[in-house]
Amino acid sequence: MALTIDFNLATRAQVGPAGLERTDFAGLSASLTQALDALDHAHERGALQFMRLPQDTAAAQAAIVLGKQLARDFDELVVLGIGGSSLGGKALFAALSHPLHNLVTRKQRSGGTRLFFPDNSDPSTFAALLDHLDLSRTAFAAITKSGGTAETWAQLLEIHRRLGAEAAKRQIVAITDPTKGALRSVAQEHGWATLPVPPAVGGRFSVLTAVGTLPLAAAGVDVAGILAGAGAMAERCRTRSLEQNPAAMLAAALFLFDTRRQRPLHVLMPYADALRETGDWFVQLWAESLGKKKGTGFVGPTPLRAVGATDQHSILQLLMEGPQDKVTVFIAAAAPRVDLTIPKGFESQPDVRYLGGHTMHGLLSAEQQATSAALAAAGRPSLTIRIPKLDPFSLGELIMLWEVATGIAGTLYGIDPYDQPGVEAGKRYTCGLLGRPGYEEAKAELDARPKPSPDWIL
Repeated sequence: MALTIDFNLATRAQVGPAGLERTDFAGLSASLTQALDALDHAHERGALQFMRLPQDTAAAQAAIVLGKQLARDFDELVVLGIGGSSLGGKALFAALSHPLHNLVTRKQRSGGTRLFFPDNSDPSTFAALLDHLDLSRTAFAAITKSGGTAETWAQLLEIHRRLGAEAAKRQIVAITDPTKGALRSVAQEHGWATLPVPPAVGGRFSVLTAVGTLPLAAAGVDVAGILAGAGAMAERCRTRSLEQNPAAMLAAALFLFDTRRQRPLHVLMPYADALRETGDWFVQLWAESLGKKKGTGFVGPTPLRAVGATDQHSILQLLMEGPQDKVTVFIAAAAPRVDLTIPKGFESQPDVRYLGGHTMHGLLSAEQQATSAALAAAGRPSLTIRIPKLDPFSLGELIMLWEVATGIAGTLYGIDPYDQPGVEAGKRYTCGLLGRPGYEEAKAELDARPKPSPDWIL
């Protein structure tokens, strides 16, 4: 069984004027074909490679072998990375590992290491983690495509201080650009193990490179299964029959809701705890790729993360009765990894009696169906991504679906979905404030800004 997308509750027939019609998609037919052609051409000339990662068996095998070696030699692996160097791996780890992976026995975690993603340079969190771990039994994957990410280097410098140069040779793996950058240079000089991030794969599209595959392999996750699912989805997304292309239809629907139905807020709401972190990955992918300056204006939808059924008790009120500016994308898994039958009990209470005999997954599934139906009844559109089960193949499909949809959406918006100039501006100012050579102009720009008024400080 394969991943499917149900667009029914996004249509005018189901939700009224807020919904889409076949003619809306037909009007984008030429643009969608152009977007698919652009993806193909970029991959053919080597300027873009994320759709071909599932076929790069040599790179995958190198990461898997080294990851399994780390699992044999160490008890823990800490990923030193931020943004695209962390979120994808963290999402797949949460989705595919034991829910209490870092607390259970090695046998229960398929022989893998414990895995940690500090994902920030907050000193309180990072110091607490390092103080808790036995550093002699811990490996570290330093991940930065550019080789110069400040947050990653802040963590790495502290690790190197605590380990010392000799231990670092055995315990640090550098995952970075294959030929350039500070991390590549230091790793080569000091004899650290290294794996490459292909230059034609952007950071937020890099989860299927060693960025994600090494830590996942170390943790005991089936990387080959993920890549198989991703490869199958990549093939589905190459078809020029747009109604058979899930990524093209997904990108088109969300683009149309933003630009034609004034619904720029896109809520991803999986009904599974295992997919909470996938929401964070989606937020970065959608926001950083599509939120861009375009000529004298600006484009880009705003992604939000929710999780069912938890957020039925928070954000759902806003989705149901707040401004008509949102579209919800549900993710529903047909089968859980584990299910529980709800026991019968307290049958004198009508509010309790009806639950006995149902399963907890059945309750969660009913809540997802009911929530989407309630939204539709209120004239508020949604669509549902259905996956057969929470397994590596399905998660590989899901990752590739969103990555391809992002590339297509970028063409529809008329922007480059693979750069992030707004992020770079903040990095320039950070480097200027910290005195990095070559960033004196950025510091001067900050110094030239109007001084804060004490009247606005309470």
